[in-house]
Formats: sequence, structure tokens, C-alpha cells
Amino acid sequence: MHMRRISKALCAALSLMLIVNLAGFETMASEVDSKPEKTVEADEDKDTADKDIKNNEDVKEEVPDTTPVIDDTTPEPSEPNDNPEGEENDGTPSDVPDEKGNQDEGTLPEEPEAEPEVDKEPEEAEPIQEQNTVQAQEITGLTAKPVAGSTNQMEISWDAVQDVTYKVKVKDEDNKESVYDGPSDGKLTVPVTAGKVYDITVESIVGEEPDTKTETETIPAILLVSPTVKTAADDTSVKISWDAVAGATGYEVLYGGKTEKTTETSFTSKVSDDVVKYEVKAVCTLKDAAGKEYVYESALGVGELDEKPAKVKGLTGIDGEKSAILTWSKAARATSYIVYRYNSTSKKWKVVKKGVKKLTYTDKKLSSGKKYKYRVAAMNNGGVGDMSATVTISVKKTPGTKVRAIGYKATVKSRAPLFTTKKSSKRVKYLNPGTRVTTIDYGSGRYQIKLSNGKTYWLSKDRLSFQASIWTTKDYSTKVKEDFVNKRGYKSPTKYLIWISQYTQRVIIFQGKKGKWKMIRSGRCATGTHLHMTPKGIFKITYKEKGWFYRTTYEKPIVHFKSQNSFHSRIKNYKGGYADATIGRPRSKGCVRLYDEDINFIYKKCPKGTTVVSH
Repeated sequence: MHMRRISKALCAALSLMLIVNLAGFETMASEVDSKPEKTVEADEDKDTADKDIKNNEDVKEEVPDTTPVIDDTTPEPSEPNDNPEGEENDGTPSDVPDEKGNQDEGTLPEEPEAEPEVDKEPEEAEPIQEQNTVQAQEITGLTAKPVAGSTNQMEISWDAVQDVTYKVKVKDEDNKESVYDGPSDGKLTVPVTAGKVYDITVESIVGEEPDTKTETETIPAILLVSPTVKTAADDTSVKISWDAVAGATGYEVLYGGKTEKTTETSFTSKVSDDVVKYEVKAVCTLKDAAGKEYVYESALGVGELDEKPAKVKGLTGIDGEKSAILTWSKAARATSYIVYRYNSTSKKWKVVKKGVKKLTYTDKKLSSGKKYKYRVAAMNNGGVGDMSATVTISVKKTPGTKVRAIGYKATVKSRAPLFTTKKSSKRVKYLNPGTRVTTIDYGSGRYQIKLSNGKTYWLSKDRLSFQASIWTTKDYSTKVKEDFVNKRGYKSPTKYLIWISQYTQRVIIFQGKKGKWKMIRSGRCATGTHLHMTPKGIFKITYKEKGWFYRTTYEKPIVHFKSQNSFHSRIKNYKGGYADATIGRPRSKGCVRLYDEDINFIYKKCPKGTTVVSH
């Protein structure tokens, strides 16, 4: 009986092992037939099957341990009775299943054959791929800006996505449209016309026909050119100006860390020694269909102030007919000049005239008998240089409209015949030696004299002994001076004419031509004394020298007009200062002494051959 039970147990264990192995083979076959990807469920089922197989192997190993050793010689019972008579049955469950397949406690159950769940997964894999439907790609980061250094190209850019196709449409304000294939990097350069407004549209295309999806984004855009900036400064302000930029709705001016906005094409700021650079950019604000604003800016236009001009030197002045005539030397880097006059009431320097282009200016409508103080400063677009030294002018009454020569107090040396004109040969009277006379004019080697009774005559200069010069500190008006040289018909082979007015002790320089001379410069001088008279007549510049140099003094430069008679500076010491600085009265031995600025002007500007009138 025990042997029979043992045999049945072995049969049951072998059947279970066969079923488990068959189930494992079917699972492996299903995995091969399905998609190659491993799923979590398949891995878990395989682990479970492996565990079952191992458990069955463990059972198989345990069964022989409980099986008694069978003697082959013992005959097997012939009656297969499940419960033979006389056999003890205590009512406890059997260790092995009976023939009907009932499961007793302690025996392995027989699992029904069922199709594993992993066999269903390959059928579900196909629908998952079909659920990846095509979706449209949104356009982000769309911008448009000018290409650096270009006035007709614009760069369009956006956030490009891989495997997405793009189209770019550029439509101008005349509805003329251009279409471009959008590059994969999201950057495209297109030609445009500066100042025109464009609609920039980028379209994304995803998928293939007929299942494509598209998205578009549109922005307005404009290309603004850089403004051309000009700067100009005076003593108080800086004016920045530029030409209007097509399409601009406003401008921004940047200087000294500040930003000023304007819709005009100019801007004025206060002068600052720390600011020389001014930048301007054009600005345009556009709106799309939804009302969103887009601000476009041009590249910066730059304007810089020049270096300020040098200080004006050599300012001189003379009193005219209720006027003050100023002259000065050219200042380095100057483009024009500002004339200032001191106001004694406000105690401030007031501008008389700005933008003076010449090196002379006449301040008119002054009051006779008053003194006026003047200064001059040079200017350019970088600002105003330092003011010159002050010159004071006393406006006096003019000596009249009649020009006269220098006079002398003289005594008749010998019996002298008198004439009615300077060229007459008819003697009308004689003067006895020792007679005192005053000369009032000179011409053709004769002096015109005035007697005590008021009558005038002409006599030879050789008949006179001179005791003193007669001159004046007053000056002729500009009109009188110009009338004198023009009405007398003086001419010069150069564009300059020089008049030595010995009576007023001034040297006047004209520019122009015969009959159209205009005074450009007038300065005080020192002519010869009555003992060493400066020659009178019409001469010309003959040659020039750098200077006359003596043991302790020198004069330079030198401009000759009659033999050794010449224009030159005052007498200077080598150690500095002047040995004789007299000016504005007869003092020399026949030459004409001038201020440095006046002699330098003649030396540099008036060429050889220039006519010199000494009167």
C-alpha cells in the first residue's frame, strides 16, 4: 500500500514538472513573436516562471528524501483497492492525491493551462504608435533688427526647432510680398528699404502632406539709418543737429551719461568742459494687430566737438567817428570770433558780436568823450577759447573829413620865395630869415605853411629849420580813410595797400583794388621826428629781413619801403622788455615802428611790390 502511494506521488510530481516546462516554452515563444522591446510585465512574468521552475525543482529534490527504500523483490499488491479491509484509517488526509485527482492537504495543486498575459502585449503595441498624432509648432522669439553697418539689410531671427520646416514672408507697406525658405538655424537676412514699414511673418510646418500642421507669427518691422550728427558750441551752449531720418517717430540724444528725448532734429545743451562727444539715435514705435508695441532703434550717430581755439592775441583799437575799430591776430583753430564790451553798470562782459569772420570789427554808434573796454575770443565748433587782453578806446571827436599831413613848427633859414601852389613857378612873395611858420601840408618837395595872418603859401623844404612836430591822437573815421585812398586813385600791384598817416600816427592797411579799397587793419605807430623825418610820398615794399641785431638791442622783423626806411618792431632788449617802447607819436629816425602784431601782419601777408602811401 505504501509503495502504491509513493508511485502515485512520483507521477504527480513528474506531471507538474512537465506542465511548468511547457508553460515556460510557450512564454518564450510568445516573446520571440512579439515586438523586441521588453516590457515590465513580461520581465515580471519571466521572473515568476523562473521562480516556479525553481520551486518545482526544489519539490522534486524533496520527494526522494521522503521516499523509503523499495525492495525490488517485494511483490506489488495485486488488488488496487483504495481502502482495503483491515487497513487502518484514522480519518486523516492522505499525503498524495487519489485517483480522482482530489487534492489532499500537503500535495502540490495541479494548475490549469492558461494563456499568459504577456501573449496579449504584442497586440497592444501597434495602436500605441498610431496615437502619436502630428501637432503644430508655435513660433517663439521672433525679432527683426538691422544688419550691423548696412543701410538696406535686416536680420530676421526666431527660436528654430529641429525637424520643423519654416517659411518667411516679408510684405512692405505697398503690399509687395517676398517669400523665403526659412533656414534651420532660425536666422535669415533679407533686403529692405530704409524707412519703410514691413510685416514679417514666419510660418512653421510640421509633418508631411496631407497631415501637416502650421503655425504663424507676424511682427511689424522697420530699418532706421544712423543720423548724421553736427555739433557747434559757443561760450554758453552746444547745439547738436542732424538730418531727419525716414520712418523715425523720435530721437534720443546721449551725452555725459544723460539721455534726452525729442521729436525735433536739433537739441541744445549747456556747455560742459567734461563733454565733447554727443550721440543721437533714431527711434520708431510700431504696433501689431493686437496692439502690442515694438520699438526699433538706429545705430548711433556720433558728433564730437573740436579742440577749443587758442587765445586771441594782438588786440588793438582806435577811435573812429563815434565808433571803435578793433583789430587782432588770427588764433589757432579759430573759425570765427566773438567781440565783448565791458558794461560798467552790470560789471559784466557783454557780447557785442558773434560769428565775426574777419580779424577786425567796428563797434558803431558810440558816444563821443567816453571810454570803452573790449575783449575778443576765438571760437569753433568745440567752443570758445580764452578772452584776449583788454583794450581801452577813448572815443574822441575826429579831426574832420579833410586829411592833412604831419605838421612842423619851423623857422625860415634864408630869404625864401613863396608860391601859391606846390607846383607853381611864379613867386608871389618872400619871407625874411628867422620868420616862424607852421607847416600844414607837404608835396612835391615843398611845404605848405600858414602865416600868423591866416594866409597859406608853399615854399621849399630846404628853406626851413624844423623845431617840433605837430600831430594828433585823434583818428579819422573809416569812411574818411577809405575815401582818401579811393578818391585819390591809389593803386597797388597786390591786393593790399598801406597808408602811413603821419599826422594821426597810424598805419592803415586796405584790401581790394583801385577805387574799391576796404580798410582791414589800423594800428598806432611811431614815425620819424622833425629831425629825422619819415619820407613822404608813394613807395612800395622792396624787400624783407628777419631783423636788425645790435650789441644789446634788436628790432624784428624788417620790411623796407624806401631804401633803409622801413617798418619794424619797437626796440627790444635781449634780456627782455623794450629799450624804447614809445608808440603813437613821432619818435624814430625815419622808420615806422609798429606793435608786434601789426609788423608781423605786414611781414607775413603783404608781398613785395605792395604800394605804401606816406602822407
